[in-house]
Amino acid sequence: MRYHTKLVSTVVSLLFLAVTATAGAAAPGDGVEALLDILSAKGVISVEEAAVLKSKPGSASGIDMGKLIELLQNKGTISAKEAEDLHLGSSGQATRESMKPVVPADGVLESSVAALPEKEIKPVIEVLREQGVLGTDEAAQLGDRIGKKWKAEDDDRIASSDDDMEYRRTTLSKEVILSEIALLRQQAVINGEEAVRIKERFLHKLSLEQIAGATDESIRRDMQAQVAEKIVPIPGWTKRIRVGGDFRLRYEGNYFGSGNGIFVKPDNTTQMLNSTVDREMLRIRARLAFTAKVNNEVEVGLGLATGSTTNPVSTNATLGDSFNKKNFLLDAAYIKWDPSASLTLWGGRFASPWFGSDLIWDQDINFDGVAFSYKSKFNSTLSMFLTGGAFAVQEVEYSSRDKWLYAGQVGVQYRDDKKLTATLAAAIYDFENVTGRANTPSQPGVNDYTAPLFQQKGNTLFDIDPSATIKTAYAAEFRELNIAGALNLGFWDPLRVVLMGDYVNNIGYDSAKVNALTGHAVKKETDGYQIGLSVGYPSTREYGQWKLLTNYKYLGSDAVMDAFADSDFHLGGTNAKGWTIGGDLGVGKNTWISSRWITTNEISGPPFAVDVFQFNLNARF
Repeated sequence: MRYHTKLVSTVVSLLFLAVTATAGAAAPGDGVEALLDILSAKGVISVEEAAVLKSKPGSASGIDMGKLIELLQNKGTISAKEAEDLHLGSSGQATRESMKPVVPADGVLESSVAALPEKEIKPVIEVLREQGVLGTDEAAQLGDRIGKKWKAEDDDRIASSDDDMEYRRTTLSKEVILSEIALLRQQAVINGEEAVRIKERFLHKLSLEQIAGATDESIRRDMQAQVAEKIVPIPGWTKRIRVGGDFRLRYEGNYFGSGNGIFVKPDNTTQMLNSTVDREMLRIRARLAFTAKVNNEVEVGLGLATGSTTNPVSTNATLGDSFNKKNFLLDAAYIKWDPSASLTLWGGRFASPWFGSDLIWDQDINFDGVAFSYKSKFNSTLSMFLTGGAFAVQEVEYSSRDKWLYAGQVGVQYRDDKKLTATLAAAIYDFENVTGRANTPSQPGVNDYTAPLFQQKGNTLFDIDPSATIKTAYAAEFRELNIAGALNLGFWDPLRVVLMGDYVNNIGYDSAKVNALTGHAVKKETDGYQIGLSVGYPSTREYGQWKLLTNYKYLGSDAVMDAFADSDFHLGGTNAKGWTIGGDLGVGKNTWISSRWITTNEISGPPFAVDVFQFNLNARF
C-alpha cells in the first residue's frame, strides 16, 4: 500500500501521542479510540481492522497497541525503527514530550504538515481521476490550486450534484482512495466541504460497484445467455460525449409610440418597417449542444438551434404560421485545443470569447473563424487575460475584398478571499472592407457585394446603385474601441451585487469620407455606453433563487455596426437610448421564469419610440 511521506509523519506523530498517553494516563481509552477513528477515516487502516483492535479483553484502554503497531509496520506505513520506538513508548520508556504534533481545533493536521511540491501532488490528483473519484474538469481545477492561496467561488464545481462525470471503475482499495482524499485536504488543495462531498460521492459509487460485483455469477451467465443476441454493446466513444441544451417559451409584446415616423427597411427598401402597429406574439427557442472529449487537450463541439440562415442575431422561431415546421440549424461547430492550462485555441463557429455586455454584440451571435485566449496569474489575487481572433464576415467570390473582422482584447481581474471580483478590459474590433462602393452605369452591379448581407437599422447608409433602384451600403468604416468593466460583490453570499459599465467609440469613423459618400453633412454620433446593476443569486437554476436587474443604454448611430447589435433593445440596431428592467425567479430544478421591460427612443432623426415586454419560461438540461 502506498502512503505519502508527509502523511506517514502525521500517522507516527498521532501514534506517539496515543502510546505515551496509554503509558501515563489512568483512563486513556477514549483518546486512543479516537485515534483509531482518525486513522480509519484517513484510510490508514480499514474499519474492520479498527474494530478488531478495539476488542482486546482485559486492557485498560480496550486497545491492543502492540497489534496496531505491528499492523502499521506490515502495511509499510511506519518503519521498523519507528515501530521499535513506539513499542518503547508503550512500555512507559517514552514520554509525552517525545513527540508534540500541532493539532488544530478542527482536527486537521494542516499546521504540522509541510507543503509538498507540485510534482508529488499532481500524481495523486491523476490517480483519483483515473479511479473515477474526480472528473477531468475537476482534476484540472485542482491542479491549478496547487501551491496557491485560493477560496472556493461560485464557478468552483468540485463534486457538485449537478455535474455529470465519466464513469471509471474503482480498482484500488477504499483505504488508498480515502487516504489520497485526506492528503489533498491536508495540502489545502480542497477545503473541508469539498472533501466531504468527494468522499460521499466515492463511497456511494463504491457501494453500487460492490452490489453489482456481488451478483451471483451463474445468474449473470444465464442473463447474458438469454439476451446476448439482443444486446448491442455500447461503443466506448459514447462515454466521451456530453449532451445538453435549453428551451425557452416567450410571450412578447411590442408597443409603439403614437407619434412615430414612417421608415423603410434598410436591407429591403421596397418594404416598410413596422413602427406604428402594436404586436403580440409567441416565440420559442430550442438549442441542443454536443461536446466530445477527443483527448485530454482537444474538444469538438456541435450546436443546433432554432432560427434562420438570414438573421445572425436571433435564435427565436415565431409561432403562428399555420402550424408549419420550424428550422433547426447548425449554430456551432468548433474544435477547441488546450495545449496548456493557460492557453486555449478555437477554430470553426463558436460562442463569443469576449468579456463585456450586449452593448456591441447580441448575445445570440456566434463567431466564424479562429481565436485564442491566454490567461496568466501575477499572484493569488491578480490575473490577466489576452484574447484575439480573425473572423470571416463575408467571403466574396471573384474579389480580393473579402470582409473580415480582426479583434483583440486585453484585461485584468482582481479576485480576493472576500468574494470581491473586479474585471477591466479594453478591446479593438476592426472590420475590413465593409464600407460600400458605388456602382457605375457602365458596370451595374459590379459592387453590389459591398452592401451588407444583413442589416438592422441606425447606421449611416448611402445608395450604391445609380439606377432608380435603391441599394444601400455602409458609409462609415468601423473600428470600434471598447472598454468594459464589472464589479462583483459577494459579501452577502449567496446573494451578489454586480455593477457593470461598458463604453464604445467608433474611432474608424471619418466625417469627410462619410459626407462625400452620402452627398450631405452627417452628424457624427460614434459613442455608446451602458451602465447596469443586478442584485440576487448568480443563477436561478434552483427553486426560490431570484435576481433583479436594471440598466441604461445609449448607442449612437455609428458607434457600432448595427447588424450585430442587440436585437431586443429598440427592436435591434443603433441610434437608440433607453432603460431595461427585469427579474428572474427559479421555479424548480433547472427551471426558471424571467421578464424584461425595455423602453427606448431614438437619439436623433424622426421619432421612433417603442416599448418591448418579454415574459419567458426557461428550462435547461
